[in-house]
Amino acid sequence: MENRTGKHRSASALSIVGTSLFTAFSIYIIEIIFVVAFTALIYSGELSSQIPRALGFIIIGDAMLCAVVAWLSSNPAAIGVEQDAPGAMLSVIAAGIIAALPGAISRQFATVTMMIVTTTILTSILLLVLGFFKLGGLARFLPYPVIGGFLAGSGWLLVQGGVGLMADVQPGPGLFQANALRLWIPGLILGILIYFATQKIKQPYTIPALMVAASILFYAVVGMMGLSTTELRANGWLLNSYSSSTWEFALSPAVLSQVDWGLLMAQIPALIPVAIIAVVGLLLNSSGMELIIKKEINLDRELVAAGMGNMAAGLFGGLVGFQDISFSTLNHMTGGRRLIGLLAALLIGATILVGTSAVLYIPKFVFGSVLIYLGIELLMEWVYQAWFRFSRIDFSVIVIILVTLAARGVLEGVIVGLILAVFTFVVSYSRVSVIKFALTGREYHSRVTRGPDEQEILDAHGDELYIMRLEGFIFFGTANSIYERLRERVSSASKIKYCLFDFSKVIGIDSTGMLSFMRMIQWSQEQGITLVMTGLPERMQERFAREKLSAQDGMLKFLADADHGIEWCENEIIAANPGVLRLEKDIVEQIKAILTEDSVEKLVPYLQRCEYQPGEYLIREGDAADVIYFIESGQVTAQLESPGKNTVRLETINSGRTVGEIAFFLGTRRTASVVVDQPSVVYALSLEDLSRMETTDPEAANIFHRLSVILLSQRVMHLTYTVRALERS
Repeated sequence: MENRTGKHRSASALSIVGTSLFTAFSIYIIEIIFVVAFTALIYSGELSSQIPRALGFIIIGDAMLCAVVAWLSSNPAAIGVEQDAPGAMLSVIAAGIIAALPGAISRQFATVTMMIVTTTILTSILLLVLGFFKLGGLARFLPYPVIGGFLAGSGWLLVQGGVGLMADVQPGPGLFQANALRLWIPGLILGILIYFATQKIKQPYTIPALMVAASILFYAVVGMMGLSTTELRANGWLLNSYSSSTWEFALSPAVLSQVDWGLLMAQIPALIPVAIIAVVGLLLNSSGMELIIKKEINLDRELVAAGMGNMAAGLFGGLVGFQDISFSTLNHMTGGRRLIGLLAALLIGATILVGTSAVLYIPKFVFGSVLIYLGIELLMEWVYQAWFRFSRIDFSVIVIILVTLAARGVLEGVIVGLILAVFTFVVSYSRVSVIKFALTGREYHSRVTRGPDEQEILDAHGDELYIMRLEGFIFFGTANSIYERLRERVSSASKIKYCLFDFSKVIGIDSTGMLSFMRMIQWSQEQGITLVMTGLPERMQERFAREKLSAQDGMLKFLADADHGIEWCENEIIAANPGVLRLEKDIVEQIKAILTEDSVEKLVPYLQRCEYQPGEYLIREGDAADVIYFIESGQVTAQLESPGKNTVRLETINSGRTVGEIAFFLGTRRTASVVVDQPSVVYALSLEDLSRMETTDPEAANIFHRLSVILLSQRVMHLTYTVRALERS
């Protein structure tokens, strides 16, 4: 039994090693072709003779990146390699450097190499800072269409670079001459074939199989034509060879001494977007991998892993890279082991030991087809598919950035992208109303439960108060909408005398927003409208106070919260209509006004009259609910009191209303405290007296229950009207 178990384990281990080697070798074959293609794309034109020289440190950088990511990633299946979009953008910057140093091959090579190192290390620093401080989510604030525009532009640059690599001429009419056409048309056809094949055949071996088949077919044709390798290189079918050693250190004194530092520093603004695109690409790939592996990935750890990988790659001269979703998916499907990533890194690095001369025998159109395939993939996703996924405005942003980047360059594309990012933010955020709701005083009341006379006044004159609850950030794109909303309301309802703005949900306001409010203050004074500002943080209140230069006394008021602000406006409305108020009534008259019958005097013998002074407690939270109170005169407030926290007002009750009835009827303990605000006369009915009333005087008990039902129904109706008004606003 033990012998069988041992054999089974040995067979299992061999199977794992075999699968890992096969998967790692598949990744290696595809990646080494990509690396050569990216290198040829960047070291193009006058620098094409230096491609074999550059391959040494770029391959080593790629191996370092792959190894570090495999070791540090939170996803065991993660494979980190050099990426297409950063490579495409670097090729344009490299072309600018080459053009600025005509004929100086050594200086061109050194400056382009140092540009690559600078970009990779800059990307590393950005990734590490975001990862260490757990700020990866910040990259998600970059508008998606702007990201799409850069990726679409990268796709165009890859297609353009692939054609240029094969034809070995600058973009223009020369590409369509016979000698150039015969060099790049085969690569274009192969690139298109690879794209459609990968869409139909979802296997990792599709790309290398087509590349190998194309290379075999090429050598079969040239063999029949009797062409030598020298002739193929002379005619532009193969990459140029290089006679020096296979590998050299990218940061050697010989290289550093030839760098044009002034020219390099001038490229920094164009290098920053490369780092940003790398961050966004990494986060998008990691989010996609979460769906594939069906597990959550630690994004901050992924940023750190990619940051450390790019630091190692950059110090050796490697290109920008991060976790690749295609290779990582292949690893996951075949076991998801870190071993595969480490083996792939070992194979990539071993290419230097055996030399890169074998790679130079792959036809140039094969390398060009890889770039065209990657470019088509980006263009299809971010132009063709984007047409169906995005709004017309967002799609226009993508196209504008694509056209700018293709026609003018990376730096111009960055500038246009930033401008469009601001524009799309302003347009999008301006569509979000900062007015959470706008209601009149008839629809929305304070937490003061008033007597019938005062409520009658508020029902008749509630339209004199207009309430706007604001939210979010008020800036130049949204501030004017508040002003226009008030003007529109005043033009349609001239009764408005008070306008209350609730700022409790506002997180900030810019200077243009302040200017709009100052205009509103001046305009409201002309209209005779008092503005009430509530919920303002102290710093915002100070800004209003500083800029309130011409406001008349009493026309602008600040209060702590919206509830007290609405109460103040209601009191002003009530005070402005004293003729409507009737004389103070005793408890019998108040109950008669509610029930409209004469037999309410039967209740009085069962009620106990009490007088309270301000500050006294009528009810304390947690007490037994064995008494119900009827307010004859004065005012009390129900509130929540928590140690160490501000007291929260629940309701303020005036004469003609009951207090404590809910807990009284439910038989529960008091859920809030009730404090007396003004000298008050209160009538109390205990459970014992209610029981006696129900036994000895059923008619009086019936009056009491009818009174309670009516008062509770009025409260529910008031809440219902408020909810309906909020739903309509």
